[in-house]
Amino acid sequence: MSNSQTIMYIVFLIIIFAIILIILSLVFKVSFKNILPIIVVDAQKAVILENRVYKDRVIYEGINLYIPFIEVPIEEVSLKEHQIDPPPHDVITKDNIKIEIDMIISVKIKDPMKAIMEVEDYKGSVNSLVISATLKKLGLMNFNEIQKEQDSIAKSIKNDMQKDCDRWGVEVVLVKFENISPPKSVKEALEKEIVAEKEKNAAIKEAEGQRRVKELQAESEKLLIEKKAEATANAIRELKELMPTISDEKIMQFLTSTAYIDSVKQLSTSDNSKFVLYPSDVNQPLDKVVSSEYLSKQDKN
Repeated sequence: MSNSQTIMYIVFLIIIFAIILIILSLVFKVSFKNILPIIVVDAQKAVILENRVYKDRVIYEGINLYIPFIEVPIEEVSLKEHQIDPPPHDVITKDNIKIEIDMIISVKIKDPMKAIMEVEDYKGSVNSLVISATLKKLGLMNFNEIQKEQDSIAKSIKNDMQKDCDRWGVEVVLVKFENISPPKSVKEALEKEIVAEKEKNAAIKEAEGQRRVKELQAESEKLLIEKKAEATANAIRELKELMPTISDEKIMQFLTSTAYIDSVKQLSTSDNSKFVLYPSDVNQPLDKVVSSEYLSKQDKN
């Protein structure tokens, strides 16, 4: 057979095959693409093939061969993460407060055969499951606990759901509370409680501030008394050095009558001065004696 005859023979077979495909598509009322033995599946998708003779199967992204009329594509499934939004529903808490819960769930299909062939409606099943799990969980908790532990509660509900969702070939990616709404009366009570808490904190801070001021004043007075006592002791010691024979009673009489204690507070800050003497109203002539002793000692120096 020559090359031209071979080419003519191949063309004839292609034409015959095309005519057969057209006749089959008309008889079985299917589109032409469905009788080709090739299916192209998009990225992040899967196609369920129902086999009329043997087992059903799933084909994934790329070019796939199949047997027309024996295997029939029945559904295309997205493998991307997607959301299921259950309707808001009411829950009675442990402390008998009726709250409205609004949630959102994110899921991914891990096993398309289970999700499509082994459950009637996986989205509806997930919807029902999250509502029942939420009612069960929140019904055992007080309202304040629910408010404080929203994230941990949502995580616990997700884990509880996963046990059932595994049977449907579905992975629960996220469970989240979008809104938790208590009755109006509870909202008003909570607002009053928040205001009262703020006022209490402000009063506590004010009281702490006043207490701190008093503490600082007491510390300041204590330091002043200690400073005066130290200065007085220094004055007595220096007077003793000047006049060893003078009695303590006479020294204290002198310091008191001349208001010496107030003066030594300033004098104690100077390294050059010894003490200050005030004239005149001393009952005893001790000031003159002390002054003369002090001046004579200064002249010797």
